[in-house]
Amino acid sequence: MLTIILDVIGRRFMNVGSVTLQELEWHFHGALFLLCLGFTYMEDAHVRVDLLRENFSERTNRIIEIIGCLFFLLPYCVVVIYFGIDFTMKSYSAGEMSANTNGLPYRFIIKSLLPIGFLLLGLSAVSVLLKRKETDE
Repeated sequence: MLTIILDVIGRRFMNVGSVTLQELEWHFHGALFLLCLGFTYMEDAHVRVDLLRENFSERTNRIIEIIGCLFFLLPYCVVVIYFGIDFTMKSYSAGEMSANTNGLPYRFIIKSLLPIGFLLLGLSAVSVLLKRKETDE
């Protein structure tokens, strides 16, 4: 939030735009989004089609959750982590930085949040699966 305020004040009142601040804004936004995936899943706050879920029994909803985790969410997390690590390592090896003159260096740092975020989401999915299993027993 502070980066946005500083960027707006600089552009509006001082006629100074900062590429660094603009890039920090989207880096922070991306970090917030990716690092909160797992927490949001643990809190059952992701968007769902509640029109269907509300008509099902609790047992049916648990079964759907388990199937969704095992056959969709966890495999997807594994794929994103696998390719995300490669994506990050290529960025690190190439010394990738912003294409803008005054942009941020070390682009691999923000790219590393992709596999980290999906690792956290995968761990959350395993936790939810274990909780669902305990509920069934």
